[in-house]
Amino acid sequence: MAAERQALANLRVVEFAAALAGPWIGRIMACCGAEVIRVESKKRPDVVRGYVPPWAPEMGVQPQLSPWFTDWNAGKRFVALDLTRPEAVEIARRLVAACDVVIENYSAGVMDKLGLGYSELRGVKPDIVMISTSGYGDRGPHHRYITWGPNIEALSGLSKLSGFPERECTMTQYAYPDTLSALHGLFAVMCALDHRSRTGEGQHISLSQTEATIAVIGDVMMEYLANGREPKSLGNRSLHAAPHGCYRCRGGDRWCAIAVFSDTEWESFCDVLGHREWRTDPRFSTLSSRLENVEVLDELIGRWTVGRTDSEVMFALQEAGIAAGVVQNTEDQLHRDRQLAERRFFEEVPHLKKGTVIAAGIPLGLTATPGRSGCAGAAVGQDNEYVFSELLGMAPEEIRRAIDVGAIENSDDR
Repeated sequence: MAAERQALANLRVVEFAAALAGPWIGRIMACCGAEVIRVESKKRPDVVRGYVPPWAPEMGVQPQLSPWFTDWNAGKRFVALDLTRPEAVEIARRLVAACDVVIENYSAGVMDKLGLGYSELRGVKPDIVMISTSGYGDRGPHHRYITWGPNIEALSGLSKLSGFPERECTMTQYAYPDTLSALHGLFAVMCALDHRSRTGEGQHISLSQTEATIAVIGDVMMEYLANGREPKSLGNRSLHAAPHGCYRCRGGDRWCAIAVFSDTEWESFCDVLGHREWRTDPRFSTLSSRLENVEVLDELIGRWTVGRTDSEVMFALQEAGIAAGVVQNTEDQLHRDRQLAERRFFEEVPHLKKGTVIAAGIPLGLTATPGRSGCAGAAVGQDNEYVFSELLGMAPEEIRRAIDVGAIENSDDR
């Protein structure tokens, strides 16, 4: 598809960001045709630039080969500015003046300290839309605290609700709040752009990643808000279904998730397992009795599933109208999931160092203007020449002076 036909064609974004919470917003916008320019510095490299291949640690840091960098930054342009230099800040302001959106996820107050806060930037671009996404937002007693995805999981209460009941607190081992807040942030940016198209007014979005994470578990929090009881960590179990869990199947680390809600589903479940006598067993004949005897029930079901493959269990139960699904790993998704294959979820992304790489797609589902991932593997400062010379119109001698004083950093293509 021609670039001008993409959904966000002719939109330009500048990104002062690191890790995931900010860059994921720009990644999706770039996939939809926006020109996203990311400002970096070799003095303060992004955490994902510190990638060391686990299969070849002797290679050392490979800043262009990080799979996370591809996933979160493909399709962007990259410039290198040392924003501790006043000359670099002035160049950054000129860049903002040529853009529609500013994305930043530095700690609260950092952009203001650099001279790149919203009050300064709207002076150079009155209708700029700026999003600042941080742990606590821009106000409150904790707003200047530094946060990271895992500690936001704890602060939001997500860690208390995750994992098995015997564990008091469990982390997801992934920066889940980052993706949640990025999707909230993307929606907010698009709302602000719609407002600008109708009124000509820009605005500043202050997003709290902690609040975004709390919001998505609001239904669980209602237990306390409504009844004064702390919600319990249920693990794989449910208060409204039994059986409800993941059951070990034949093979190494293979599992199938099963959920039975109604008595009608329970009767069909008993038929599939060849245990019609369970229908009238007083321990299992009603949902309430199944919930009371769930441990015994899980053990009996596990004896049946462990002798069958996860796919056998899934298809047999699905055919009977029962919710069941293989617990997939990445290999399953890439090579065996027919649904993902049919929708071409995985993409071949062009890569400056590796030719092409396989990456998860951006699941927006735009049929008239489908998104596409641009090139990955860019170095810090990869697009200095285009941005500073062509876009900003800086003369060669002006660029040389900025390099000499350390404002512009030369490209670091490794």
